[in-house]
Amino acid sequence: MRWRGLAGVGLACGALMLAGCGSESVAGEAEPVGAGSGEPVFSPCDDIPDEALRAVGMDPATESRDILGVKQPGWNLCRWNGPDHIMTVFATTHGLDDVRSNKRNTEFAPQLIGGREAFTYREVSDEDRESCDVAIGTERGAVLIRVSYNFGDRPAEDPCQVAVRSAQQLEPSIPQ
Repeated sequence: MRWRGLAGVGLACGALMLAGCGSESVAGEAEPVGAGSGEPVFSPCDDIPDEALRAVGMDPATESRDILGVKQPGWNLCRWNGPDHIMTVFATTHGLDDVRSNKRNTEFAPQLIGGREAFTYREVSDEDRESCDVAIGTERGAVLIRVSYNFGDRPAEDPCQVAVRSAQQLEPSIPQ
């Protein structure tokens, strides 16, 4: 169980860079946490109902906010465990073009999720094809839904299929 948790942290950290939105050091005072300037208004941990999580096979009791509880500037993220995979939902003010233009991402496939522009993609480094992301456009950026199989488990179903199905179920909770 400990490995699963650490692996999820690594995936979450990687996703922040993979969306093309790395952070730089900045001198000065920190902004308060919240939906201020440059912060997403959507908070997956707060805004996705437990019933919706159960509908996609996630256990709401396994919720993990941010990265080891540390807020990432410009991002809101939340992770849940299911019986055979992990799902992480990232909200960012960065748009779909940022995700598409990142050279760490590959295998883009257009999708329509709840009538919205979306696409699936994978990380170039995911040679075992254990993860897949769905990026959904919003007025203020994007929401990324990542499905990752537990390391070493051979997926019974392609993670992109699971990610798309999960995105379709969660879409009503995602702001336009």
